[in-house]
Amino acid sequence: MANYILNHDRVTPLEIEGLAGGSGKFLRFPLYSETDAPPFTVAAVTEMAPGARVGLHVQPDQQEILYILGGGGRFTLDGETTPVRTGDVILARAGTNFGLANTGPSVLRYFVVKCRTAMA
Repeated sequence: MANYILNHDRVTPLEIEGLAGGSGKFLRFPLYSETDAPPFTVAAVTEMAPGARVGLHVQPDQQEILYILGGGGRFTLDGETTPVRTGDVILARAGTNFGLANTGPSVLRYFVVKCRTAMA
């Protein structure tokens, strides 16, 4: 496979307990980092166990796009909570306060891309 094409099945996942002050078990499959593709800081597939949550947090100099690959949960942005499900695409702009919770009975999988921005 070309060195600019990665498949998450070939990446060793990182086991994480909670993200951004959240709770629960996560598996993160890091695909690209800021070293590989600036100004992008993260491109990864993440799996959240049922009941896991990414804590509310602000990234002043980065925005994120999350694409829900499977499962469902609730996304909170600046105090407003909305259900999310497979196929939803979420934009969290730099400077917003956001978090994600897996409220479903199965693993919530999402693809995340973070990018540095001058909008901070």
